[in-house]
Amino acid sequence: MRVSRHDLWRLILKFRDLVEAHGERCWFHMEDWDLSFEQPADAVDHANAALFGYGPDYRMRCDLSPAYRWPSGAPYDGKPVIAVRVRDAYDWRAYGSHYRRGHTNQALCGFSFAPEEAKRITSEPNCRECLRELALAKALRADGEDSPE
Repeated sequence: MRVSRHDLWRLILKFRDLVEAHGERCWFHMEDWDLSFEQPADAVDHANAALFGYGPDYRMRCDLSPAYRWPSGAPYDGKPVIAVRVRDAYDWRAYGSHYRRGHTNQALCGFSFAPEEAKRITSEPNCRECLRELALAKALRADGEDSPE
């Protein structure tokens, strides 16, 4: 089945409206990412950027309304983030690079790693979800919304 970018965009926005109408804390941000609206929203954002040069549309993402439950400390509350390359025991490229908050061993995308697996880097990470999460947190703070907790 094929769905146009515009129809997918509309479906995601409708889904988000339904989530918000359902009640408090019924959607867990960044959990079950493959089953959530985050993955199709990434596809819509990518298509909009490629076709029209649009930036991300944060209307398709979780916000700070009571319908969404964020991971601990999210949306990252302005704490500094550090770019790290995470490796397994055999290959530095295995897990790519991510943003982590402060001295925690969890990436903004939710990926956890052992302290010895991370090496600080000066470049941007290659994890699209980490980049998106930081941009989303900045956009939410720019809107002047308060923390969800």
